[in-house]
Amino acid sequence: MSVLLFKIAIAFLGSVVTGGLLRFQNLLDRINSRQQTSVLVLFYVLFRIVPFLIVYVVLQLKARSDVPIFYSAAVDAMNGKIVYRDFWTPYSPLFPYATTLLLWFWNSAEAVIFQMILMEGLALWLTWKLYRTEIRDSFVRLLTYLVLPGPLVLCVLGGQEDIWMWLFGVISALVWNRTRDSLWIGVVMALALITTKALAILIVFPMLFLVEKPVRYVAGLALTGLPALGILILLVGDKFLTPLAFADMPFAPNVWTVLSPLIGDFQPYAKILSWVGVGLTVVVSSLGAAVLKQRMSYSKALPILWSLCFCFMMFIHKSSFGNYAFIFLMPMLVNVIDLKNGRHVVALILFNAVVVVHPTYWWGLKTPIFTSWSQLVSTDNLVDYLMEVTLVGCLAYFLTLLYRIISHGQHMQTDRLIKLDSSDLR
Repeated sequence: MSVLLFKIAIAFLGSVVTGGLLRFQNLLDRINSRQQTSVLVLFYVLFRIVPFLIVYVVLQLKARSDVPIFYSAAVDAMNGKIVYRDFWTPYSPLFPYATTLLLWFWNSAEAVIFQMILMEGLALWLTWKLYRTEIRDSFVRLLTYLVLPGPLVLCVLGGQEDIWMWLFGVISALVWNRTRDSLWIGVVMALALITTKALAILIVFPMLFLVEKPVRYVAGLALTGLPALGILILLVGDKFLTPLAFADMPFAPNVWTVLSPLIGDFQPYAKILSWVGVGLTVVVSSLGAAVLKQRMSYSKALPILWSLCFCFMMFIHKSSFGNYAFIFLMPMLVNVIDLKNGRHVVALILFNAVVVVHPTYWWGLKTPIFTSWSQLVSTDNLVDYLMEVTLVGCLAYFLTLLYRIISHGQHMQTDRLIKLDSSDLR
């Protein structure tokens, strides 16, 4: 219960700080462009490094959430064991080996969390480098990301790795801007597949409809992906498919857990619903990518497509849960949310606050899936269900914004038609 109260306090304080920061947007906009990078670094230290030191050095709390799993697999990887054959991980084959980097200097689960913080910092830095001149108000947007309670808790307390996927996404945009060759986008995204988690496939396929030369993109995927697949099969056979079993487990919240009291228990149809969720996510994202390709450049379209893909996945897939917000919060701040629109800001802050609290609360209730209204008579269950409804409702709102941006060409920052500049024309 103490952890839950701690997260509730962070959710409240983070929401207040975010709201306070956004009240001074006009003042922040006046900060000299040369000073903006220094301010971002300062905020990163204050809202990532300092909390890490307080929690794990001063208070000496132990790593929680998935971090013990990360650490155990990383130790096995350090000892030269073969992933999937000698030890299990629900993530991609290179992930356990990538998480050993700091363990050679500090053999501790907390070192894994610190690496996650550094990886988020790298994603933030590259996002700033790419979008500081391309997206208006990107400075305020990334400051807002840093003070939001969701990423703070998911990164520092949860040690979540989901931001790694966006790291590869932003690298693909940087590579495209430098090379103008879709092949290298394919190479980067193949590396994302073998380094992060299977969920990356959901964005890899729709990107086929966003890149300039799809055949070159597929060639890039094959250039890196096929040798990796061959090595995996040689070493472990079909055991590399075991992480896919994770998709059969029901999690909350998503549209199915919210509708379950009305439609009844969906768990007997879990496998079918998993494929329905994957199929619809890929189809919807691919359609969005095809439209975005006609409207704007790859780098500007990518955060919108990324947000569409993973917002929709979190909404529709019956194995989705609150932690997945970490996949898309940074790109959604970059090019979807209008920070001068009060409704957008309220939805963003509410979503982040509930994302902080709900996973811990839900696990504390022993991961319930409510299949009848009678289960909601319990106050504890009702509170959990209301949080689920709130999260799914916010996702539906974000998807509505994304639909307007993609289908009607309405810009998220001005609510006017997107004005294409010469760099956006194909």
